[in-house]
Amino acid sequence: MATLWTKERLDILRAYLEGGLSYSEIAPKFKVSPDSIEKTVKRYSLSKFRKIDKDVPVLDLEELNDENFEEQKEAAKLQWKIPTTKLTANPNNKFKQIIIIGDVHAPEQDDTAIKSVLNLMDDIKFDGIINLGDYLNLSCISHWNKEKRKTLEGKRLKSDFIVGCGLLDEFDKRLPKGAEKHFLKGNHEEWLDQLVETQPALEGLFDLETGLKLTERGYKVYPYNEIVRFGRLCITHGIYCGTTPARTHASKLLSNVLVGHTHSPEMCLIHSPAKEVSVVGYVNGCLCHMSPDYMKSKPSNWATGVAILYLFPNGWFDVNLIRIVKGRFVYNEKLYDGNR
Repeated sequence: MATLWTKERLDILRAYLEGGLSYSEIAPKFKVSPDSIEKTVKRYSLSKFRKIDKDVPVLDLEELNDENFEEQKEAAKLQWKIPTTKLTANPNNKFKQIIIIGDVHAPEQDDTAIKSVLNLMDDIKFDGIINLGDYLNLSCISHWNKEKRKTLEGKRLKSDFIVGCGLLDEFDKRLPKGAEKHFLKGNHEEWLDQLVETQPALEGLFDLETGLKLTERGYKVYPYNEIVRFGRLCITHGIYCGTTPARTHASKLLSNVLVGHTHSPEMCLIHSPAKEVSVVGYVNGCLCHMSPDYMKSKPSNWATGVAILYLFPNGWFDVNLIRIVKGRFVYNEKLYDGNR
């Protein structure tokens, strides 16, 4: 029976419980042996639930061949109306302004920090957005939480997708039409692929692009650890940790680089062989809570933050790392306060 699809299993049980059919009558319909049907009935102790009313006609197994099954599957999917932006593109041709967010860990996001970023996006027409990954926390499928039933109580993958979609709506509707949208998968999103790797039967049931409607939203999605170039700046989720991740990434990749992953804003300059412009490494801040359960109240150097990439036509760039303190930061002499 392990090879049967879930719908077939349900149909078999229905035929047995409601139809008054014998094992030998049910088996040919599903191309299994009568013994398989009997084992299923015994495994789930179904015989005590069987009620046969002589006045009720035997169930016609042809009724199980629902012609509208495909329509029902579509209706069962999460229907999400993606907001349409009303903003026009920024006519500035001197440089692009791209906002960079990362490590939101929805549904464990810091709402006040995110609100302050959204307030900034209300004031500035960004030309695009780069999501550095670990956008979803996905603790419900984390290998670290395997068999931890108390820890996982009430946590559902569908809920993570719903919260994630809601937050993406807020970012997307503040971007102009035609804005660049990039989504770099982080190690937490990688857990989805790891789950399917250990349980191949789940393949096709869910994926990041479908759950967050990334294709419909216009995002270009990159695999975990892929290094994406924006002019002379390389961007990836984060490959290394340690005490100086900005220096480590710039030294290992031998390039200007910006990452997330470690939740601690950082900038480091290292010598350039050309002695022209120093190679620079950046670490962006996070937008999640500072004290998740798995930290067990240990102190950390985490900080909420966001970054703005200024990209010039010749490929040169500048990055403004913004640290958000208790939901507040100052930009262009204006206070952005997510607590209001």
